Amino acid sequence: MTKQEIAEKVNAFMTDRLEYDEASLTPEVELKRDLGMTSLDAVETSIFIRRTFGFQPERGAIKTLVTLQDLYDYIANSCL
Repeated sequence: MTKQEIAEKVNAFMTDRLEYDEASLTPEVELKRDLGMTSLDAVETSIFIRRTFGFQPERGAIKTLVTLQDLYDYIANSCL
């Protein structure tokens, strides 16, 4: 899976499941500050990653990521 495919899957999840505005999903957007990602959103994101990319993120890892690009990179570095 390419980094572009990872970004597309993550963005689709963010808009469909977490209901974030698609136009705001740029790599530099901050998950907590700009999108308002909550702890529940982080848990749902972890479940999405496990089901979609086949690995379980470390406990609390999603909460430590700052930008959407950080999330893309975390997934790419863990599954590529």
